[in-house]
Amino acid sequence: MLSNKYIFQFFVHFFFGNLLLLVNTSLKAQILNDSAKNVYGTNTTLFTKEENIFTLQDSLSKIDTSLTNFHIFDLVRKNRFLYQDLGHNLGTPTKNTFYMVPQQIGVQWGVQAYESHKWQNEDIKYYDTKSPYSHFYFVQGGRGQQIAGVEFSRNIKENFNFGFQFQRTNTFRQYALSGDRTQNAILEQYNAVFWSRYFSKNKQYKLLFHYYHFSSPFKELGGVTGGTSIDTLYDYDATLAQLSDNPQSWQTYNRLHLYQEYNTDSTKNFALFHVAQYERQRDSYTDNSYTANQTFYLQNAAPSFPVNDFLNFDFAAIRDDYKLKFLLNKLGLRYRLGKIIFWGYFKRRDYSMLSHQQALYEIKGASENYAGARLQKNFSKNITLESKAEYLLGKKDYLLEINLLGKFGELGFKSYSVSPSIIANKYNSIVRTWDNQNLLKNTFTQELWLRGKLNISKFYVEPFFKYQLVDNYIYFRRENAFIFPEQARKQIQILQIGLFAKVNFKNLHFEHQIFYTKDLASSDLIRFPEWHIWGTWYYEKALFKNALFLRTGLDWHYRTAYFADAYMPTLKQYYLQNTQEVNGYLIGDIFASIRIRRTRAFLKLSHWNEGILPKPDNGYIVTPYYAGLRRTFSIGFSWQLFD
Repeated sequence: MLSNKYIFQFFVHFFFGNLLLLVNTSLKAQILNDSAKNVYGTNTTLFTKEENIFTLQDSLSKIDTSLTNFHIFDLVRKNRFLYQDLGHNLGTPTKNTFYMVPQQIGVQWGVQAYESHKWQNEDIKYYDTKSPYSHFYFVQGGRGQQIAGVEFSRNIKENFNFGFQFQRTNTFRQYALSGDRTQNAILEQYNAVFWSRYFSKNKQYKLLFHYYHFSSPFKELGGVTGGTSIDTLYDYDATLAQLSDNPQSWQTYNRLHLYQEYNTDSTKNFALFHVAQYERQRDSYTDNSYTANQTFYLQNAAPSFPVNDFLNFDFAAIRDDYKLKFLLNKLGLRYRLGKIIFWGYFKRRDYSMLSHQQALYEIKGASENYAGARLQKNFSKNITLESKAEYLLGKKDYLLEINLLGKFGELGFKSYSVSPSIIANKYNSIVRTWDNQNLLKNTFTQELWLRGKLNISKFYVEPFFKYQLVDNYIYFRRENAFIFPEQARKQIQILQIGLFAKVNFKNLHFEHQIFYTKDLASSDLIRFPEWHIWGTWYYEKALFKNALFLRTGLDWHYRTAYFADAYMPTLKQYYLQNTQEVNGYLIGDIFASIRIRRTRAFLKLSHWNEGILPKPDNGYIVTPYYAGLRRTFSIGFSWQLFD
């Protein structure tokens, strides 16, 4: 295996060799462009999103060609370490570091570990391109991390566009390494979307459509054997996985989504809209060595599966498999009167669930009906009131959001009542079963938040305040057996105070974010670090008569120690634990990014400070039994073509 020294030398030579080539090419092209400029580019390649159409924001956006955060390619760092995963490996199961208000009411499956890796409806871009547009993206990270992506779009007619985007993510195991490179590959994740946009010539009728596919097979390792010992956990190459024979979990997800609206006249003051969406998700977990791995799942407790004569199962293996289908139809109207816009709609969701134990657990012909409304009022150019409400007819589920947006700050209130998830209500496996149907209550969450905005010359400050009340919180915990869902008996109160600050001195830029979070009720059921700090310091300058743009600097993050949730592969759930405290630790990344015409590239050294401090501060833990990523070199490129 090549050492970091030789990998680093290869990356440096490759990076700067291409840099010199690109600079030379760019300078020559600059001379050529004086007499013959390409008319196609970022000004002719624009996009919109469904929310923009829905809220009458007709302006199109330009694609991003900046170097801002271009060097950040993994989910955790993209979100300023506000996610927890399994050692900062690309594509691994995640959870939010802090409690988040639910995004949807009604019946949900309840497996959220891969939601952050999926492309949501609000992420899909619908292009308007005057020429064919292509974008190629590639990242080669150290220790077997790789991302490769391609995007293409073109107009068939002026008012009709189609395109697609594809991304493949690979991850190698960071511990318990094998001499066989193939065995070290633990994840191969795929995201793919095909979209189409059609507007009538007078733009009274608009249609957006996309098909999305997500697939993430994952070899589960269960963390490091003896991982409560720091000496063992940080000895990456010599460690052993807790699970033998690489059990596999797999989630696949498919979505068909259609949005269409019809404006009765050219003023767009009155319109009818329709949303249709079909979702299909499959979650499976297979462990053919259940007998050998049983201690990991049950910690010496006996299985609780009800053995029935008519059920023919192999009790030496876990073969859990759940298939869910959701069909949504939403029909409504939008009316604009002066500075007021009103939306009203009726929504229906039909859903079903089929398990591998069909005789014990199956949902057929279930449906939900909703009524909802939104209101937007512009009091002036800088002050806007937004509100939305939705109610599940015949049930206790509802959502209410009110936001006041202004030039100097924002104020918001949320109130949600959400049904228990399907997996919290009932679960069947040879490992463990439960049936909480009609026992669990709705989780009730209220949130009040305030964000200020102050921009003075070179300084920008954004103070932040959030207060959350949570009743009937449902969580997973473990007591010398398999994990199981439980509902909190007392109210949880969370206070969070934060600050984002930015200051510039010519070409030097300093950005910082800090959160202080406190469990006011001392419930100890939602775990988080008390202090969470993130920063980036960088130098940015245009060189060679603006032929090359450079950004280079340091990213860093620190959070205090806390008992982070552990992870159970069979259910794809994070759960409470009191065995291992993740340590407080400072992580530093060094990067250099460049942009030359339509090409961007970066070179990055992640966790450069590994091993600088003595034990036990020579590394860090992300999730119990999972150490953070070691010092790693990465390189990435982005090419954009407009013809």
